[in-house]
Amino acid sequence: MGKSERKDDHGRLTRSLGLRHVFALSTGAMLSSGLFLLPGLAAAKAGPSAVLAYLLAGCLAVPAMLSVSELATALPKAGGAYYFLERALGPAVGTVAGFGTWLSLVLKDAFAMVGMSAYLVLIVDVDATTLALVLIGLFTMVNVVGSKASASMQLGLVVIVLSAMAWFLAGGLIEAGERGIDGSNLDPFFTHGGSGLVAVIGLVFVSYGGLTKVASAAEEVEDPSQRIPLGMALSLAVATVVYTLGVLVVVAVVPADVLHGDLAPIHTAAETVLPKVGVWLVVVAALAAFSSAVNAGILSAARYPMAMARDGLLPGWMGGLGRFGTPVFGVVSTGSAIAVVVVAFDAESIAKLASAFVLLTLGLVNLAVLVLRASEIRSYAPSFRSPLYPWTQLAGIAISGYLIAQLGSAALIFVGVVTAVGWAWHHLYATPRTERTGAIRHVFRRWGREADDSLEREISAAMAGHGLRDRDDYAGLIARAVVLSIPEGADIGEAAARASTVLSDRIGVSTERVTERFLETGSLWIQPSSDHPTATPVALFEVLDVDQLVIVRASSGIRIPAAWGGSGERVNALFFLAGTTAEPGRALRLAGELAGFLHTGARACGQAATEDEVKTALLPGRTVRQYALLPEGLDAGLIGRRIGDLSLPEEVSVAAVSRFGVALPVEDDLVLEADDQLTVVGPESAMPASGAPASLG
Repeated sequence: MGKSERKDDHGRLTRSLGLRHVFALSTGAMLSSGLFLLPGLAAAKAGPSAVLAYLLAGCLAVPAMLSVSELATALPKAGGAYYFLERALGPAVGTVAGFGTWLSLVLKDAFAMVGMSAYLVLIVDVDATTLALVLIGLFTMVNVVGSKASASMQLGLVVIVLSAMAWFLAGGLIEAGERGIDGSNLDPFFTHGGSGLVAVIGLVFVSYGGLTKVASAAEEVEDPSQRIPLGMALSLAVATVVYTLGVLVVVAVVPADVLHGDLAPIHTAAETVLPKVGVWLVVVAALAAFSSAVNAGILSAARYPMAMARDGLLPGWMGGLGRFGTPVFGVVSTGSAIAVVVVAFDAESIAKLASAFVLLTLGLVNLAVLVLRASEIRSYAPSFRSPLYPWTQLAGIAISGYLIAQLGSAALIFVGVVTAVGWAWHHLYATPRTERTGAIRHVFRRWGREADDSLEREISAAMAGHGLRDRDDYAGLIARAVVLSIPEGADIGEAAARASTVLSDRIGVSTERVTERFLETGSLWIQPSSDHPTATPVALFEVLDVDQLVIVRASSGIRIPAAWGGSGERVNALFFLAGTTAEPGRALRLAGELAGFLHTGARACGQAATEDEVKTALLPGRTVRQYALLPEGLDAGLIGRRIGDLSLPEEVSVAAVSRFGVALPVEDDLVLEADDQLTVVGPESAMPASGAPASLG
């Protein structure tokens, strides 16, 4: 089983993808047709300046990369661009974006199939179109039965491609250098002038279309707030360098009359600059790149009809799973569409149409960031924020619109037709079947239109599923939490009143205001379910620097009425989490982590005999011990000691210090005083027995 498919004890996908996997997924999705097939077509349109077109296209992709990074760290959900656009811009635009993104993947896969067959005919003597159709059928069958490359396999394929290209570039740049400008094919550089260069920038933009694909795997990335932006930036930089230098070598060493009609230009150039074994390595690398891109592309594209069906934008049966647990309709329809494109269009037309839809999608992604920022939804709390907002996004939108226009009338008409069909389909079919609206309604609230408050609930749930960052002090939150119990028959009103009293003392805000704030932000709940007997209301306060938690438990259950976001269900524990408005994302991540441990621990919290047992239930694999430092007590020897001077057993840490009910920052220079409450966390094997003195001397 690949890393991305391992599951934890609760059946959730484990965050096991590191930076190298993010880099491999993004880079592997880019380095295929744009490198091994497209340079000949680009050079035919722009001459040697095609080299500059690739470089400029990579630079112009930066705004979209930054916007996708922000969205992926705010909404780490599978679904990628469709999910972002549907939630931000509403079902109408979501329908158009869903169709458009699906078509862009179909076209990219078709383009890759043309390239793959062009390289395979170097090995086997068959008709290229027939071979492409056979391969489409093969990849479709593979995806129907559910086989896919793991992230580790993708990493291996990327290593093969980059290794082959490193050898090719080394030999090619040396050859080009020896020839010089006069002996190469680089003069004249702007064969078709500036207009030819601009048109080719749009044509080759499809080369960078796979950059954003990693966003759909955000749920499985370790610390996605850092690794997704960094991985995508590294991937874009490497791809831009490889594309630019690779095309430079091809243009320099392959005569123009040969290059312009060549569908395997890297192979042709390799025959000039590499020994025979190097040429075959290039062919192997090309086939590996095409195979990875097509297989991953079909798998990704097939999920769009499924996601749209589940959102009510397509008939429900289109979202069903087959006997192998795969979206059969999505896979078969995607494979069939790829076959139609391969038969009906030539390589250049496919490249233009694919680039048009890639540019359309990336333009809408930039618009989605503008809308979500302007909506002021409190749970939209990306841990990576695109710099130079809103100018970065406005530039990205302008770039997309301008380059689409340069692709010619056929691309414009095709985009217009798909947009019109998608819009009409939504209004005729989907409008009666979905009540959800996008974040754009929040922007227009002042115009008297209703905002969809359920969207804030969904965004908060997505953010809560983001996973903790290194500086999110989950253990400290649990350690300094206050634990309350309420009698049988009590409802959430009494639970909230008691929790608000405690938080009022800690925060310095009136009890009434604390209660009001939790009711105002009821949409931020992590909702209870049949196997998850708890709820985590989250409220944000300007005066807080450190997140605070109050645990209210009842072994017989606490009823959740509709006013508090429930439907009369009973839960064994309530977790009132007060976060700071300065870092709302941290509070939601902590809430998500808390909720994730409660599939099996909520009833234990409700039935625990001591506060230590309650907190231990929320820290799997660790034990909590609390010590009251009374002058006459067993732990009086710790009074007057610095935290940094305590000799802690291995893997044991001081998680919280409370003084007169106020949680203090745990720092090495903090001196313990009489009546402090000290909380330590560590593995059971290293902890003193319950009731025994603290072994921290």
